[in-house]
Amino acid sequence: MRVLHHDGSSWDIQEEEILYFSNYKNTIFVHTKEGEFVLPTTLSDIFCAYGSKGFERLDRSNVVNIHNIDDYDSVRKIVSFNNGSQFTTVSESNDLRIKKYLTARKKSPAN
Repeated sequence: MRVLHHDGSSWDIQEEEILYFSNYKNTIFVHTKEGEFVLPTTLSDIFCAYGSKGFERLDRSNVVNIHNIDDYDSVRKIVSFNNGSQFTTVSESNDLRIKKYLTARKKSPAN
């Protein structure tokens, strides 16, 4: 995926590097361990393109790669990535869904 760095330079990143997408003032941001990048599109477009690849819309301002979630704080309603150094929000309506997913993932023999 081609994205823009904050200095305007163009970068190629792989799907597995993406922690989550967020939206602020009609700008889409791609968050990775390496930093934050700009993607010139909408979150709805991103979800359509990546929904079948493990990305979920957890609230109206993000689309999350659920495979990269490290933890979920149900009191603060945030999922964390990168050993807690990055996080994004979860809507109240998605609280139970993310809890079920993480519980099932912990029980999976692959983990």
